[in-house]
Amino acid sequence: MGDNMKTIGVLFASISLSVLLAGCITVSQYRFSFNFDAGEAKREYYDIRSKQGGDEKDYSIANDWAELKQLIAEQKPEFDPDVVKDISKELFEENNLLCARKIQKVICPKCFPSKAAIMAYLHDKDWRFELMNDEVVLFLPSGKKIVSTNGQKVTTLNNSMIFWPQKSSNFEYVVTEQNSGGTSLLPNYLEEKNLKK
Repeated sequence: MGDNMKTIGVLFASISLSVLLAGCITVSQYRFSFNFDAGEAKREYYDIRSKQGGDEKDYSIANDWAELKQLIAEQKPEFDPDVVKDISKELFEENNLLCARKIQKVICPKCFPSKAAIMAYLHDKDWRFELMNDEVVLFLPSGKKIVSTNGQKVTTLNNSMIFWPQKSSNFEYVVTEQNSGGTSLLPNYLEEKNLKK
């Protein structure tokens, strides 16, 4: 376990992009990679921020920091530990931004009926994966913009999709959230980190 993880004393649990974006916590960029041969899935969240919701009356940055810490501490039951196991979780600072990383291991990738099924299992339901004509297809949720991918991206006025050949072993993409913004939670992270020293 790295010093950064020991210093914060908090592990990054199952925070999915949609969970972050559902409340008042946003991220400007989300990176995902999955290596089929190793069974390793990595998620990275960049620039974690607090943003007031439209009808939120009790908004405060302190409340959002507390909510983020609660999300980090929770052990979510969304993944069966016999299917997907957490390897590491952490909050960290990079380029003056608060970021998070989570690495998981899919115990038996070949037990899934397709690579699209694995990808769907690893994502929230609004991230739609399908196997079509020997290609794994990701239909991105609205509001997400593809920054990069090792697949082939197709973007229209209203939709974004990524295609990978079914035989691919590595699936990678980076997306941005068009509605991110707000106040960085980095000062809260640094304050807590300094208190634990």
